[in-house]
Amino acid sequence: AFLERLPPKLKGATLIAVEAEDHYLRLHTDRGSDLILMRLADALKELEGLEGAQTHRSWWAARAAVHEVRRGDGRAELTLEGGLIVPVSRRHARALRAAGWW
Repeated sequence: AFLERLPPKLKGATLIAVEAEDHYLRLHTDRGSDLILMRLADALKELEGLEGAQTHRSWWAARAAVHEVRRGDGRAELTLEGGLIVPVSRRHARALRAAGWW
């Protein structure tokens, strides 16, 4: 259901990440990015069928888009397709590690 919300210019694109910006979500795809008006909490419910996870209070990332995981100083970052850097909070790191993300 979430992929149906992609703006016309991004229809058919592969979703890489979702980033919360105020009351909007920035959708990062292999065809570029755009904003939609939606809460991240609502988007997370619709994203449940896709292979990905919430990595931070304001980020969701597609697992297939992860190219590198960096950890240091108690923090982790994911480098995604296209060079996008996504933070991983301590709260979500344990679940991602348990799911085999690293």
